Amino acid sequence: MAGVLDGIRVLDFGRYIAGPFCAALLGDLGAEVIRIERLGGGEDRGLIPVGAGPEGGGAMFLAMNRNKLGMTLDPGSPKGREITKKLVATADVVVANLPPAVLRSLALDLGSLRETKPDIILTTVTGFGAGGPLSHKHGFDGIGQTMSGAVYLSGTPELPTMTKVPWVDFGTAFLSAFGTLAALIERGKTGRGQKVEGALLRTAVAISNAMLIEQALTQVDRSAIGNRAFNAAPGDVY
Repeated sequence: MAGVLDGIRVLDFGRYIAGPFCAALLGDLGAEVIRIERLGGGEDRGLIPVGAGPEGGGAMFLAMNRNKLGMTLDPGSPKGREITKKLVATADVVVANLPPAVLRSLALDLGSLRETKPDIILTTVTGFGAGGPLSHKHGFDGIGQTMSGAVYLSGTPELPTMTKVPWVDFGTAFLSAFGTLAALIERGKTGRGQKVEGALLRTAVAISNAMLIEQALTQVDRSAIGNRAFNAAPGDVY
């Protein structure tokens, strides 16, 4: 499977985890991924430092940017916009986990990208999706865990607990990469690009959906029970 995306070029404008890891997954499958990093370096360069080594060698940076080429660019400057257009003209996919207004301000929204590359695929990740009253707000993993109710099923009733492994971010990256693959297949059949939209809250709700269905149909309101299992026994015996 390593070469299934050979010949596909991805521009990664992502920040933090969901966007960059989506692009890394596409790189794992053989795509050429170019990380477009902001001036001064991305936030992930200093996260989880792993001791002596090259500048920007934090564990998060290493995990998010495997299989990638990299460059520094300010896409909001006149020169940066010119370079971005040249890159987009050669690309198949743009990945950007930025709010819709920011995408428009940088000419990275689908309409602007199509002016340069009509069959481009834009993969976006936001906190709450592009429509609705929360679409303009930023979102992070912990917000997805909390608003989906997942934190209230972890820990104890007295102390709702957020999982320190950012499963909402990574789950959104996996789903966004899956959607991007489907968009590439569709483009191969029709010649048309499209927008693939991931959202942190949508991912968290999708993963929690069995509990939500149970509550809707039976009105059972579950609460945290530590390491015990809701629907299996024995549990928490080790």
